[in-house]
Amino acid sequence: MSQKPFILIADDDQEDRYLLHTAFEEIGRSNDIYLVENGLQVFKYLETSFEDSGMPSLIVLDINMPILNGMETLARLKSHNIYKNIPVIMFTTSVHEVERERCLEIGAADFIKKPARFQQTISTARYLHESATGTTREEALKGC
Repeated sequence: MSQKPFILIADDDQEDRYLLHTAFEEIGRSNDIYLVENGLQVFKYLETSFEDSGMPSLIVLDINMPILNGMETLARLKSHNIYKNIPVIMFTTSVHEVERERCLEIGAADFIKKPARFQQTISTARYLHESATGTTREEALKGC
């Protein structure tokens, strides 16, 4: 990928956003992310702010968010002519097989469970950053 990786992350939980930001700081990539609280803010960012940073190379969506949840946001992204090719990874506290299958069917690139420990959050940040560069999941997880 020729441009610098840039990840747009939507999660309504303030603590989860803090942990992700801290994990990206730990791997020296905090400038490569932008955090929002819900799906509506994802579209607001894409429609206005991306001119400064460029189109994200990856979008990470929590499933359970108010206003516009992750699955609704994913469906809108994948049906939009401009945004449909941006890879999306679903990021959730619980892994329900039906939700997972539905998200993958809609077009999610991956569906991962939120880590329980901070060290795992750092590994997740590495994986997300590598995903934004186009590295395969197996390649990204080798260093974890």
